[in-house]
Amino acid sequence: MKQMKLLQLAEEIRDMKRIRPTTYENWLKALKPLADKEFADITKVDVRKYIQHNRKPLGPWSDSTLLTRMNSLKGLWNFAIDWDYVEFQSNPWKNARKLANISTKCQKRKCEFHPWEFYADFHQDPYFVCMWYSGARIGEIAAIYKSNIVLDAPIPYFNFEHQENRLMKNDESIRQVPIHPACMPFVEQLFFSKAKTPGRAWSERFKTQLQLPEGEAAHSIRHNITTRFNRAGVLERVQDAILGHASPGHGAGYGEIEMETKLEAIQKLR
Repeated sequence: MKQMKLLQLAEEIRDMKRIRPTTYENWLKALKPLADKEFADITKVDVRKYIQHNRKPLGPWSDSTLLTRMNSLKGLWNFAIDWDYVEFQSNPWKNARKLANISTKCQKRKCEFHPWEFYADFHQDPYFVCMWYSGARIGEIAAIYKSNIVLDAPIPYFNFEHQENRLMKNDESIRQVPIHPACMPFVEQLFFSKAKTPGRAWSERFKTQLQLPEGEAAHSIRHNITTRFNRAGVLERVQDAILGHASPGHGAGYGEIEMETKLEAIQKLR
């Protein structure tokens, strides 16, 4: 087990892996109250103290900010576990949200499920159609290069991967997603956005035009596709491989899910 200060750990992982600058910045913000501590010494007791001391009214952060900070720390610990900075694969931040008794926006409102007809204004929108049938994030669709839309393979697919000037959210987000036949007329209309936050303007228009509640913009489409997968009986690990989620088993790599299996799941979407 390696002994080092938390800021040193974050810096070392940043240098060893291709970490997005914004991810590293979020780590620094989250680590500020813990900066003088050793990584290996952090326990659930420290997590509880972190919540108590940094949450309003005693601390500076709202529940939303606190949740963001703790999610950043959970991600940092996951990297550290993968790189053997701890002897046991135990992440003290894994259930931090439950310890703090914080509900996410989607959990507060259950992110209401809307059928295809609800989105009638967007049925000819390339971003919407490709997200509806792939579960991709708006930032992934808006930032995809033409070269990452592979149409000459036996099964055409979106190839979501790190780009020279933009990194994926995490390692799990690097994946290949079969293109649903309904997307084929629209893929040539997708274009790469150089914006710092690709898709933000589209998300705002989407939310405003459909009069969606705060926090239910483009992300509600990913919530929607999970519901549709569940109704179609698609296995969770197949869903994870398509959506870029970390599988509960952690060791079940997405390479085990064949493209044919993912296509079969995608084609069940209506």
